[in-house]
Amino acid sequence: MIRLSVIIPMYNVEPYVERCIRSLQNQDLPKNTYEIVCINDGSPDNSLGVVQKLSEEFDNICIIDQVNQGVSMARNNGMDIAKGKYLLMIDPDDYVKENTLKERLDILDRNDIDVALTGYIILDVSGEEEYVFDPIHEKNEVLSGIDYFDKYVRGKSEIRDPHRSVAIFYNKDFLDRNKLRYLSGVPYLEDGEFLARVRCLANKVNFINKPFYLRTTRPGSATHSGLFYTERAREGFLNAAKNLKVFRNKCPLEKQKTFLNQPIIHFTLLYIFSFGISNYLKNRKEIKESLKINSLSTLEVKGCSKQYALIGRLYNVSIRYMLGYILLDRFIDSLRIRMKFN
Repeated sequence: MIRLSVIIPMYNVEPYVERCIRSLQNQDLPKNTYEIVCINDGSPDNSLGVVQKLSEEFDNICIIDQVNQGVSMARNNGMDIAKGKYLLMIDPDDYVKENTLKERLDILDRNDIDVALTGYIILDVSGEEEYVFDPIHEKNEVLSGIDYFDKYVRGKSEIRDPHRSVAIFYNKDFLDRNKLRYLSGVPYLEDGEFLARVRCLANKVNFINKPFYLRTTRPGSATHSGLFYTERAREGFLNAAKNLKVFRNKCPLEKQKTFLNQPIIHFTLLYIFSFGISNYLKNRKEIKESLKINSLSTLEVKGCSKQYALIGRLYNVSIRYMLGYILLDRFIDSLRIRMKFN
C-alpha cells in the first residue's frame, strides 16, 4: 500500500530539486510505501534532467512532463495521479529533515484525519534559521478546520506564512470527495485560496509538533519577485475572490459561509493593493467598475477578525477611506517601531 504521495511542482529549480528529493529519500519508510511525484511544468532549465537521473537511482519517483500550466495546475495534475492515502505538498527549493515521515504518518493513521498541519522552519538566504513555527497545542486535539483556524490562527498576525499549503498532510480521499483542487489562473498566493476551501470543509484537523519542514528563502522565487504588481497577479487575486464567493454561496452551513467572508476580503484587498497607490488613484473608476461587475462592490464582514471586519466596513463606505485608514495605521506602526528602538 502507498501511504504517502509527495507532490513537487518544478519550474527553474535545477540547483535545488536534488536536495529536496534526496531529503525525501532519506527517510525511515520502505521505498515501496511512498512515492515522489515530480511535475516538470515546462521548465526551461535542466530540472527535468536532474530528476530523470535521480529516478534511475530511486524507483519511487514518478515524473510528469508537461507544457507550462502554472504551479496550481502542476500540483493538480500530480494530485490526480497520486496513489497515496495521504498527500504532502512540498516546494522544490524546500526540504525535510531525515527520518521524520514515518512518525507523522503513524499519527495520521491513529487519528484518521482529513488534514494535519505541522511545524516548520523558515531559513534566510544564507540558510540560517530565521523563524520557527511550532506552537503548543492540546495533546491529541482534533478540531474542524474552521474551529482550528478560529482557535489558533485568526487574528494572530505574528504567524508567518499562515496561508501556506506546504508542510501539511492531506487525506486524499477527503480532497477527492470534495473535489478540492487548486484554482488555475492564480499565479501568486494560490495556496491561500485552496486552503480556505480545505479549512471550510475539513471535519478532522490536528497539529503535529516538532518541525520537520525547512522553508528556504530564494531571491528568484515568486514570493520575492515583482509578480505581485503584474496584471497576471491582479487577475489571479480577482479570480480567487470570485471563486471563493461562488463556493461560499454553495455551502450548506451558515458557519461555513461566514468563515469564507475573511478570505474573500483578503483576496479583494490583494487585488486593489496590487495596483499600488498611484496606479489605483489613476485607475480607480475602472477598478471600481471591475469590482462591481464581479459582485465585489460590497463585502460581508460577519465572522471576520476585528481588523478584517473594520477594513471591510470601511471598504463598503469608500475604498479611499479604507486605503487612508490602512496607510495611517502603517505610519503609526512605523512610529512605534522607531520609538521602541531609537
